[in-house]
Amino acid sequence: MSAIKPSPQAVIQAYRHLYRGILHAVQFTARDQLRDAFRKGDLSTFDQERVNRTVGFLKIAARERGLEHQLVKSLIHTAYWRRKKPL
Repeated sequence: MSAIKPSPQAVIQAYRHLYRGILHAVQFTARDQLRDAFRKGDLSTFDQERVNRTVGFLKIAARERGLEHQLVKSLIHTAYWRRKKPL
């Protein structure tokens, strides 16, 4: 992790790249998770290299219906059911 505090523009740009990647990879099902992560997350954990790798992974998941796509889909389903409150 980087010890340097990211600029607001770097955080916004990272959010936009990740948002676009998620929209293409899983077709709009993970928007709330990403928003929450950026709104409630700690800036000290921001790592641009990690963002770049994640965006690359999401591009692969969007391009092919292979392992990457299935991993993203499973992670989103798991997070959804964890957040869903029992009746």
